[in-house]
Amino acid sequence: MRLRAFLWLALSSFPSSSLWGETRPRYGGTLNVDLSSTFNSLDATEVPQVIWRLIGQTLVRINSHGEPEPLLASGWQREADGLRWRFSLRNDVHFQDGEALNAGTVAPILLPVLKMLHGDVAITAGGSTLVIQAASGLPNLPSELADPRAAIVRTSEANIPVGTGPFRVANWEPGRRLALAAFEDYWGSRPFLDSILVSLGSTRASADLFDVPFSSPRRILPESAHLWQSAPRELLALVAQNVRPELVHAFALAIDRAPIVNVLAQRRGVPAFGLLPQWLSGYEFLFQNPLDITRAREIVSGLRNGPITMSYPANDSFARAVAERIALNARDAGIAVQVSTNVGAGLRLMRCPIESPDSAAGLVNVGRCLGFPEQAILLDSSKPDRLYQAERALLESNRVVPLAHLDSVYGLSSRVHTEDSGSQNPLTPHLDDFWVDP
Repeated sequence: MRLRAFLWLALSSFPSSSLWGETRPRYGGTLNVDLSSTFNSLDATEVPQVIWRLIGQTLVRINSHGEPEPLLASGWQREADGLRWRFSLRNDVHFQDGEALNAGTVAPILLPVLKMLHGDVAITAGGSTLVIQAASGLPNLPSELADPRAAIVRTSEANIPVGTGPFRVANWEPGRRLALAAFEDYWGSRPFLDSILVSLGSTRASADLFDVPFSSPRRILPESAHLWQSAPRELLALVAQNVRPELVHAFALAIDRAPIVNVLAQRRGVPAFGLLPQWLSGYEFLFQNPLDITRAREIVSGLRNGPITMSYPANDSFARAVAERIALNARDAGIAVQVSTNVGAGLRLMRCPIESPDSAAGLVNVGRCLGFPEQAILLDSSKPDRLYQAERALLESNRVVPLAHLDSVYGLSSRVHTEDSGSQNPLTPHLDDFWVDP
């Protein structure tokens, strides 16, 4: 399973010479970034990962092989009983306000995050050592600590995040603009750029870096732009609320996923039959079911069911187009569907990011996003059979219908260069490795 992910990454992120390494790195300059989305708070749950990881860092990160490796932690050890972990911290790290990183500053930041996953968790801090334990066990703790929400970030008196990353917040205009400045004392060596200026809610494609969204209006890409494309990293799915399981199964058989991916998503993704994409789980192909309108009609004919309301996120034109397409498929199967933005609808069209190259962490996060807290269970990524069984159980409950796994795409101007070949993470570009021509 790990090898599949690595081979996919090696093929998909092979760099073109015009973007990667043609010029020698240089220091200085500002990277201008245009994002089509907006966010009104600097919180890990709102800020896109491509920006958040510049500010806050985690004790652990997941490498391109899907394996945890040290970041702010220098190492860790799992004790024999499996209930306790001992983490050693790097001794050369400072927060962006100058305060030294130690176990005493890390523990109060991590404890609330871990209690959301494991109510009985406890942390003991001493010097540069953290001891984390829970009576129920923590088999996948290193991967959990790589989640962006577990970033070691404090909040200043001005409600600005203060982390340990290569850039600090210099100016923040909620919903409009975010300015980041290089952190001169960053433990991992100063980044090449002096600053990064992020404009929110932009429809332009003239910045040094810009996202290419699915929603309208779509960007017109300059001919000179280079593209960075992720692995499939977002799940598009239908979630049922108080809808008969048999009817949900009929939906799964009636929906033609190919036009969703090829037309509406402009081939920036793949049809989905599982919660995790094939490159991450290695077993998604086992869930594939062919389009079967005839069988869907047979199921519907045996049910007495009125119109179903299907909701999509407001102000998401891509999701609306998908919802309308699904309604057409459902009509062919004899199901009447009304499309709306009513959050109390029987079916909800949802988009859930996959933020980790670790399969266990990815499954837990997707399950939580979809509203299935029972999926936030102890999963060990070294035991793929358990992951498969947990995912299969949810799919067979007929509460969720996967539709597509979507890519993220960024456009970059010709003056942008980077040493990041994509080998660190297939899900997001690493802007701290970027530099720009004068």
